[in-house]
Amino acid sequence: MRAAWLASGAVATLIALMTSTALLWGLFAHAEPPVTRQSRAIPFARDDVRIQVGKGHVNVSIEPGEAGELLVFRELRWSADRPTVTETWEEHSGTLRLDAECHNSDQPDGPLCVADYSLFVPPETRVEAGTASGALNVNRLFGGLRLTSLSGDVNIHDVAGSVWVRTGTGNVIADRLNGEEADVEVGSGDVHLRFREPPTKVRAVVRTSGNVGLTVPDLPYGLTVRAADSIMNVHRDDRSPRQITATAPTGVVTVTVVHRP
Repeated sequence: MRAAWLASGAVATLIALMTSTALLWGLFAHAEPPVTRQSRAIPFARDDVRIQVGKGHVNVSIEPGEAGELLVFRELRWSADRPTVTETWEEHSGTLRLDAECHNSDQPDGPLCVADYSLFVPPETRVEAGTASGALNVNRLFGGLRLTSLSGDVNIHDVAGSVWVRTGTGNVIADRLNGEEADVEVGSGDVHLRFREPPTKVRAVVRTSGNVGLTVPDLPYGLTVRAADSIMNVHRDDRSPRQITATAPTGVVTVTVVHRP
């Protein structure tokens, strides 16, 4: 009888230990990853800025800020090793270089290791920005844009200057464009451009796989289109000073108009 009682007690203890261990593992599994936030202001008296992202998964958002400063907000998220961050400001060239690395984070099943940057520049600043892996977002600026990305989406909203974008893989989505020119080319991905003001020159090219969608004000346009399929809902006039070139060799090119109030 005593042996049976001891055996049942041991089983109960084992079950309790297994249950508590499972609960602990569950808590660890659902725990939020560590996060740190930091900011700094850099004196800025230029008409242009260059943002260069090298190593690591770095997302960059560029927003309008105050005159006379480049404001840098950084948020780090990780699941194993804390990211090793390098930020270098080169005043003579107006270049901000950003890197964020974690051990083995470049592997497909590697740990979480992300740096999110929000950069605030004077609204009329011309921006040249390049990323390796991560999203690139630009909002509400008046200066021209020159953006590159090896792998990651590019999002543009409400800008007044010319737009030039090159990506390897990733989508390019831009809306409320007010500039006269846009030149966008991706290796694979979709290109969607929506113009609030009528452009004079648009080039939207997908080199391999993906679709192109353009929305423009209701005016005549010259069209040069190469695609597996196309949908044209626009007044075509090859003599128009407003020219559109769109290419999607295996996809669909769509050009539609939006009626301005």
